[in-house]
Amino acid sequence: MPKTARLFVTGASTLALVAAAAVVNTPAAHAGTDERITVKGGTVTFTHEGDYIDAYDLEKDGYCLTAELKVSDFLPISSTTACGYNTYTYKSLSNINENVPVWLRACYTHKKSGGGYTRVKCSSWQGAHT
Repeated sequence: MPKTARLFVTGASTLALVAAAAVVNTPAAHAGTDERITVKGGTVTFTHEGDYIDAYDLEKDGYCLTAELKVSDFLPISSTTACGYNTYTYKSLSNINENVPVWLRACYTHKKSGGGYTRVKCSSWQGAHT
């Protein structure tokens, strides 16, 4: 085999080997996960496609239903509250990085006369992934 042909074959083999290694070493894209918590008074949801939380109050019980979301072990960073029978609210979460664990919980709340809400009872935190 002529020297030029040997160099071409060797170069092509090396290129194929490098390309194969790049494919093998490329990390797989992480698939996000959604989370839904259903309680007697309604449902709260985290949806990873678009990163938003929502709350849907389905009981005429005098309570509001709040969806709270946190990243890792930090305090809740975002919430949305549905207050009143058959009300729905949602909140877009533009400040959360992709591929991180998040935690969602549902809280029964009372509306304060001066604004805001007081937690009455909350579910346990349940995990999802952005």
